[in-house]
Parts: sequence; C-alpha cells; structure tokens
Amino acid sequence: MAPKRTARKPGSPASKALPAKASLAQTGPPKVVVGVGLASVDLLFVCPRIDQRLVDASVFSMQGGGSAANILATLAAMGRRTRFFGRIGDDEHGHFILRGMQNLRVDTSLLSVEKDRVSAVSVLQVDELSRRRKILRSRGNVTPLSPRDLPAGLLRDASMLVIDGSQPALQAAIAEKARDKGITVLLNASQLSGGMGELLSLSDIVIGSERFANELAPSDELRDSLREILNLGPRIALITLGETGSVGLEGSKLVEQEALDVFVADTSGAGDAFAGAFAYAYLQGWPLERAVPFANAAAGLVCRSLGARSALPTVAEVMAAMGNK
Repeated sequence: MAPKRTARKPGSPASKALPAKASLAQTGPPKVVVGVGLASVDLLFVCPRIDQRLVDASVFSMQGGGSAANILATLAAMGRRTRFFGRIGDDEHGHFILRGMQNLRVDTSLLSVEKDRVSAVSVLQVDELSRRRKILRSRGNVTPLSPRDLPAGLLRDASMLVIDGSQPALQAAIAEKARDKGITVLLNASQLSGGMGELLSLSDIVIGSERFANELAPSDELRDSLREILNLGPRIALITLGETGSVGLEGSKLVEQEALDVFVADTSGAGDAFAGAFAYAYLQGWPLERAVPFANAAAGLVCRSLGARSALPTVAEVMAAMGNK
C-alpha cells in the first residue's frame, strides 16, 4: 500500500518552516532545481493558413518541449543547476528529447527510458500573419509513472522542486517529500485538471495561465482570483496574461507588470519561460516587485523566435531588456 499523503488544508499555514528569502543565497556548492513532469518533442510549422486541409509550411522546426522540461531549460540557460525526472520512450523522439536536455546540461541521469514505447509529441501550426496557433498533441504510450517509481536521490541538494500538474499522483508524492525537506515547491499550471487541489495545497508558489485562474477562481478582479488561490495554500500566486502581461500576489503585496514590447514570432513556451525565470529570481532572493518584471521580460524574449527553446534568454539579456533594473 502506498504511504498516505497529508496535504495541507486549504487556508491553513504550512506545516514546515519556510526559509526566509534572504537565506536563499547559497554559500556552499550550487543547489539544484529538480523538475518532475512532461518532456516532449514539438514539431512546429509556420503556415500561410492553418484551417485548410492541405497547406505547405513556410518554416519548420523541431524542438524539445513539455512544461517541466521547458522550465528547466530556461533555468539552465540562466546558469542554474537542474535535474529532470520523467519518462520517455526509446524512439527517435525520445533520443531527441534526451539530447536536447543534455545539450543544456540538464542532469538526466535519473530519467526513465522505456523500451518499445513512443514518446510524447506535439504538432503546432502557427499562422504567418495572425500568429494564431493550432496544437495537436499526444502523450505517447509510455507507462505512466507512479510514486513507487520515484528514484532515491532525486531531491539530493535541491533548493526547489518544479512540477507541472501533468502527473498528479506522482507529483503530489514528490511534493510532499520536498516539503518535508524544506524544499520550495513551484507548480506551473496551464489548466485545471484532476488532482490539482492536492498539488495546490502542497505548493509554495503557483503560476497559472489566465485560463487556469478563470477555471479555479473566476472573478472580475484579478486580485480576488489571486487571493482565492492563496487561500488554497500557496504563499505566492501569479497569473500570466499573454500580451497583457502578468500579475502576482504575495501576502498583501500586489505586483502588476505590462508585457515586454517585442515582435512576437510565436508564443510557444512563453509561460514556461516566465515560470523558469521567476524560479531563478526567487532563488536569488529578489522581492516580488523585481521578480515579476524579470520573469515577464524573459517570457517576452522567448516570443522573439519560433518555439519554446530557440530563443532562451540569458540573465544578461533579460536584464538588458528590462533596462538593467
């Protein structure tokens, strides 16, 4: 029988003492950010039209994808140590996923590769003029991971755990272990799905899309939606608003940030870049009023190019886009 998990009750204080932000600066060996969730391949096509039966693409790109993997890719591009756990097939797409993470120096030593299985893949069509997207995706046929598959040492030297809601039972189990060890848990949620309530109660930071916020805590006022999310357990809640920007709430501190003024080639991975950059800023000990603009700028810079991985910014690039603030 799997051990019973004891999620924090909505609105109740955390069961562990949370580290003060000033204590997040590391004096010993660099800590690692651990990601558990989805890794996939993105096949991207830029087309004159995306609603017709047969269309010739003007641009094609094949890149790594998956929310948790993209967040770690962002952090790795910013110089953070990262470690990923998930499951892929041993097909060509799986090999591509693995090479992509290794090229970014993401630790994949604990990654599960299953023989004779097909890895997750997404097909994204992007309209040349409107930049509107159409997405077709498959999770492949790898065997779903369960809590008993969690490897020993996954959280060794970890300062943060990143989860994406794609495997709720697995992610709840590792999130509880992380909280017991005093490790910050960040949940990046694109939409409301089964098991999300437990993940919310186990998370310190929740970053959600506008769709997620509307499904979870519908309100005419973003502050009210954010406050309702905080009532479920997290200490910090943020909502990404696409071309409008983003908004975050920590306690009574509300930070609103307009989107970066850049040419938008494609918005794929922008939310993941926001989450990765916010994780970086948080681990630097930056306050919310500095962390949100930093994350917002990183998300904007990713939109300069096609796909989630082709324009991952460095810290210097993000700071330059912010005017070195």
